[in-house]
Amino acid sequence: DQLFNILGIIVVACPTLLLTVLGVSSLVGRPLTERLMSQLTQTAVVTGLLASIGILVMMLMTDRRLIEVGMGNWLVLKEQHFHFTFKFVFDRLSVPFVILSFTLCGVTGAFASKYLHRETGYGRFFVLYAMFLLGMVVTSLAGTIETLFAGWELVGLSSALLVGFFHERSTPVRNGLRVWTVYRVADAAFLVATLALHH
Repeated sequence: DQLFNILGIIVVACPTLLLTVLGVSSLVGRPLTERLMSQLTQTAVVTGLLASIGILVMMLMTDRRLIEVGMGNWLVLKEQHFHFTFKFVFDRLSVPFVILSFTLCGVTGAFASKYLHRETGYGRFFVLYAMFLLGMVVTSLAGTIETLFAGWELVGLSSALLVGFFHERSTPVRNGLRVWTVYRVADAAFLVATLALHH
């Protein structure tokens, strides 16, 4: 159980740390070099991928079908019988999906590091990329509706901003706004469903 927990935390921590490092370095005005960003991205993706493959192999060897990794209650409202909990569920459906997410994002990251070489928005792209990767991992492994909503928000925001990445032209911005609008409508329905589930 302890090894499952450690590997589960590694799967979620890799994209979280990648987003934190890339995001904080951009926010403080000290962007990393292209090479360092590429190496950090590769390290995070490969480590997360290996940890998720390790979980799948151990699940198959031990015939375990469900592993839950909880991050504790973040908010408790006793009067409303509500608690906000981050919980991740590793099962035989979510783990292959996480492996697929890491693989596809890894291929995209490897291509983008060459394609966007010397692009002025190189760092911005990889911050959005890390946000998308984290959103995909959280959404895939969500054990509660709140965790799923948080992951979905990360995927939606990063998707809209990635669609409008080349903001010097009007078409990508218009398409990004269109994607953002669709996500907002979906989020409203998602929020209504979440409230209905809690009541």
